[in-house]
Amino acid sequence: MRRKDRERDRSFAWEVLKKAPYATLSLTDGQGRPYAVPVNQAVDEEYHVVYFHCAGAGEKWELLKDGAEVCLSAVSHATAVPNAFTMAYASAVLRGRAEVVTDQGEWTRALLLLCSAFDPKGMGRFTESVEKYGPATKVIRITPRELTGKENTAAEAPHHHHD
Repeated sequence: MRRKDRERDRSFAWEVLKKAPYATLSLTDGQGRPYAVPVNQAVDEEYHVVYFHCAGAGEKWELLKDGAEVCLSAVSHATAVPNAFTMAYASAVLRGRAEVVTDQGEWTRALLLLCSAFDPKGMGRFTESVEKYGPATKVIRITPRELTGKENTAAEAPHHHHD
């Protein structure tokens, strides 16, 4: 990271991943071409992993079904700072291994986290929804190997250096 002054610790990065409305998942396809797609992520703070769900068909599934090295990037907020030509933001980048969750208990726990992240008020219909859509829903776990956070607070004075 070039701007060391903006680097933040892992706990900051976890917070960003928790608060961000979505994250961008990046990986490479079989031909080594980049592939990036937005996902709705849920953070398991106890086990320090990130989950997202995916249909058991399509390009994303094909790239993930046997496990893959991935990069996940998220921005929890980004606001232009008036008259400063800069953004106040908080971001996180996670690199690690994505794997399909096969354990039924973990799958249920992950889905619970995902559903409560999307719709905390609709949890009364969780069991019903899982029974209806569950079998078709694949859950992917990302175990981080590297996790960094970055922040630019609006209080910073405008910088006049040229990159």
